[in-house]
Amino acid sequence: SQLLEANYHRFHRVAAYAELLNISPKTLTRKIVYEKGVAPNTIIKNRIMLQAKRLLANTDLTVKEIAVQLGYDDQSYFVRFFRIQTKKSPIEFRKIQSQN
Repeated sequence: SQLLEANYHRFHRVAAYAELLNISPKTLTRKIVYEKGVAPNTIIKNRIMLQAKRLLANTDLTVKEIAVQLGYDDQSYFVRFFRIQTKKSPIEFRKIQSQN
């Protein structure tokens, strides 16, 4: 959890966290699923999405600036990731949040 909190904006893959812990990705996945009941990949995605939503709702940063802050070099990849997770584009999400 601490590694994720410190590195979610840099590392998006389970393998990176496994390497930091000096264990295999498979071992990390088994341990996390056993303890938390959810795959580590899902935990990583949820943490990235939480920060993306916070930044979209509470700042005037552009989508590109948010993508860079979250470790995405390609804005279009971030937008695609966000849309898959929320069924909305970052701009649509921001618009809805500003109306609430």
